[in-house]
Amino acid sequence: MANIETQKNIETCRGEDVLAEVSALPQDPHFGSLVNEALDPLKQQALHQAGYDGYSEVIEQHKPYTFASAIIQMKSNLLLLLRTLWQFHFGSGTLRSLSDDASLRSLADMWSHYITRLSGNETYGIPSRLSSLTDLPSAPLLVADRKISGVPEAVDGMTMARVLCDKNLEVTELTDDNYGYEFTNAKIAACLAANPKVKKFTCNGTGELADGAFNGNNVIESIHMPNATRLHRYSNKLAAIMNCGNLKEILLEGCTNAVGDDSDYPCIYNCAKLQKVVFGKVTGFISVFRGTMPDIIHVEFAQGVDVSLNFQANYGATWNPTNALDASLDTLVTDEDCHNNLEQFLKNFRTYIALRLATFDSNGPTLTLSQAVYDAIKDESHLFVFDEGTMTIYAYLTNIKHWTVTK
Repeated sequence: MANIETQKNIETCRGEDVLAEVSALPQDPHFGSLVNEALDPLKQQALHQAGYDGYSEVIEQHKPYTFASAIIQMKSNLLLLLRTLWQFHFGSGTLRSLSDDASLRSLADMWSHYITRLSGNETYGIPSRLSSLTDLPSAPLLVADRKISGVPEAVDGMTMARVLCDKNLEVTELTDDNYGYEFTNAKIAACLAANPKVKKFTCNGTGELADGAFNGNNVIESIHMPNATRLHRYSNKLAAIMNCGNLKEILLEGCTNAVGDDSDYPCIYNCAKLQKVVFGKVTGFISVFRGTMPDIIHVEFAQGVDVSLNFQANYGATWNPTNALDASLDTLVTDEDCHNNLEQFLKNFRTYIALRLATFDSNGPTLTLSQAVYDAIKDESHLFVFDEGTMTIYAYLTNIKHWTVTK
């Protein structure tokens, strides 16, 4: 800046000139000691050395670096502020010349950039993180997890178009942290067809899951759609989820209706390795399972189900998990206190079905089971502790909750 510095009006100082000049301030040990202090380094050092009364003495020690004008002092404080906020030294080779307007964003631009990113988006269900923003250096960390997951080669900033089109990328997981949108079955099917190696699929959109959205996929292992409201089929004789040879879990905790066509196809058909299915508080439930599915050991409902549940319908639509009911196997055991598949099955039935059903004074709804499941929950050798006493699951359902249990 000009030599008439002390006469310069601060309102006429250009920001790029100020930054250019302060970047060239001396870097000897005297000035370095100031850089490590707060906005008024001399007062801070005076406090540490001799208390506030030693302020004049400290100023004397730091001559000739005392300031001849308020403008010069303002510039040095600005440099300390920027270094504290951004945690690097100007003029150290990390930036181009500070006289280049494009080389350095202003503080306002930096804050605006991250405030926009951290504000979230209500339309797409992206939560705001502004309450976690304490200083500028921490801002990038608050958005560091907003990247494509499930694709090992997907670096930060990679576009969705490339993820979907690059022949060298193998997408193994499609996850979702957005809410408030409606999915379509056709788009789900197309997305999985374009990414044939996806094992885990998560979709938080709202809609009805039907008609072959998942059909013949022998790679997918997990389907999680917490806001799918209905699981059913329409008129083209396709189950909503069918012939998925490696599928192990279907998590639909928001699903309130699972009704297949009792004269033709059910909701879930012929998924040979399926073990776990989660529903919400259903208002309709019939003809859900059909086909060879011997491992379904965990069926779960939300609390308070008060409508009849039909696991045994016409045309072979039934829940008859032969492996899950086998006391000679432990292949599906997940809890330490269970020693075989049958024990695990009964524990799951007690926890996720029996305890979740609503209680009636008399003449409650009907729970219709396959012969094998009916026999298992009624077997007197399998007793469980309930709040009302020790009894079979069958006795608990019929005598305490007043449901009708049939086969």
